[in-house]
Amino acid sequence: MHLSEEELQKMEQADIRSAVRDELTDISGIEIDVNKSVSDRVEDYVEKTGNPFLVRVGNYVVKIGYSDCTETLNDRMKQYIRKMAEIGGGSDITV
Repeated sequence: MHLSEEELQKMEQADIRSAVRDELTDISGIEIDVNKSVSDRVEDYVEKTGNPFLVRVGNYVVKIGYSDCTETLNDRMKQYIRKMAEIGGGSDITV
């Protein structure tokens, strides 16, 4: 399944407020073959979800977004944990 840039943008712009939960793919049961190439895995995921930006996890509707930056998810999680430690006064948290 090859999607155009326009099709991907349309999927990414889907409004979570108008999503019908039962019409979304529940990704909690999706399995991706990690032995495939990254591009094949992405294609497989898109085929299985229909819209990789708006999915369901159990009873929850989830909108997924990506930003153009050099920070990884791990970097962002560390920042979040540090910030929460500062707010909560936790000095014994090591990141």
